[in-house]
Amino acid sequence: MSETGAVGDTSAINARMRAAYDQIAGPYAIKNAPIYGAIIEYGTLLLAHIGPNARVLDLGCGPGRDAAWFAAQGGQVIGADLSAGMLTLAQAAIPGRAVQLDMRHLAFANGAFTGVWCMASLLHLPKADALGALREMHRVLIPGGALVLGVQGGAGEGWEGVVYAASAERFFARYQPEEVATLLTSTGFTVRQCGETDERGRHWLQFFAVRS
Repeated sequence: MSETGAVGDTSAINARMRAAYDQIAGPYAIKNAPIYGAIIEYGTLLLAHIGPNARVLDLGCGPGRDAAWFAAQGGQVIGADLSAGMLTLAQAAIPGRAVQLDMRHLAFANGAFTGVWCMASLLHLPKADALGALREMHRVLIPGGALVLGVQGGAGEGWEGVVYAASAERFFARYQPEEVATLLTSTGFTVRQCGETDERGRHWLQFFAVRS
């Protein structure tokens, strides 16, 4: 990964990320079609807390894999993503329930959801934007609602090439567990469970947190 110190204009980074995911949407969906163990574990944990028929926001839904899983469990799921290319695929997975938005500015009312699922999405924002995005997730949750957050473990932030699409690059911010815990508690969440897994050649951190 090409690391950076000051990442510069965060809106420009978002625009470049949107274009990258528009470009790689098809091969990304194929490569990431299997649902790995931590998704099932933390998805089940979320539904056990909020109930199977609760309103769930899949934030950074990509092609809709996880959103379709929640829908199959009975969840009233909305999938949201910045990339139009990803949303075209998500519309097929969860017809009529996929919307385009920027996770830094969620176009939903306060307390609109009982659960937020943000798996491998926040890591594409610069760390300078992470606090604001988590405040938005807190805002759209009901009191006592739950967030599942998954990020990559490590250090630094910067651009990285895509193995299966040589002309594309994606931005990654990687975190230490204590960094994420501090972000969550400072935005009004109580961390109930955290874990670490190695999947798809990357080290992942998962957090289950409740809106205090």
